[in-house]
Amino acid sequence: MNRRITVPLLALIAGLAVAAQAGAAQPGSHSPAAHSAGGDAPPLTPSVVGVPLARADKAMGNAADAIEAGNGAQAMGPLRASRRYMIRAYRGAKFLIANMPPPPADDARAARVTRKFKRLARRAVRASHGAVTARRRITAQASDDAAGPVFADAPTAVFSVFQGQYDAATLAVGMVPDVRGKLLQRVQTTLNTAVVLRNRLVKIVALAAPPVPAEDARAAQDSEDVLTFDVVMPGVSILLADEIQQMQSTQQDTTVPAASTAVLTNALAADNQILNRVNTLWPPVVDD
Repeated sequence: MNRRITVPLLALIAGLAVAAQAGAAQPGSHSPAAHSAGGDAPPLTPSVVGVPLARADKAMGNAADAIEAGNGAQAMGPLRASRRYMIRAYRGAKFLIANMPPPPADDARAARVTRKFKRLARRAVRASHGAVTARRRITAQASDDAAGPVFADAPTAVFSVFQGQYDAATLAVGMVPDVRGKLLQRVQTTLNTAVVLRNRLVKIVALAAPPVPAEDARAAQDSEDVLTFDVVMPGVSILLADEIQQMQSTQQDTTVPAASTAVLTNALAADNQILNRVNTLWPPVVDD
């Protein structure tokens, strides 16, 4: 089936990141991405968000398998579990934001690699549309002289939570045409949980790390010194736009029962509000 499952990286072996099967018990980072500045091994996602994200991925995958097999009743438990794990990942993100180190003196809040994160977010969207058996998350940069495992910084780890919410929401929307009754209500709960937690997390980020002026972000976008929320938040708007498009398409599909498309109404309205907020606070940086 065309299922999106985030593949955790279990360890760094001989300087290389080793990808594990989705649902492994001890996830690390989920990476294509911003490779370390001085080595090949991408940083690990902090366990406070990495573990619940991996478990949410596994639960959503199990639910999707059950629905595809025609065993809707067996999807109820995994869907309930996915909600618990999304909430734990959200709480982990709050913890990381509350305990971020102070920014360096050289205006570290400036958006230094915005275009890179936008490219990576687009890559995540493209991967979600293909027949893939694995999903990988964006990871931060490691210093040249890092010894041993390196963990992603707070903005990168929080972005992984945003991507996890996107994964859960888009999988839930994909289930909507195929479920009815109580199972449809459970899928709706999963979707709404992802949307509500995302909305809260955007507000938390805005309070903890207020955006820099747009001109500062544009001036600093080509630098790759420090990852900040000004760098990663424009990527959230890319994920939101794809999610909105999926919901709009599902609502306009005349083969989908009206009761099923109706459950998307509130989530779609909320996503549009969140997208407007993200674009207002962190305006997209126009590529040259």
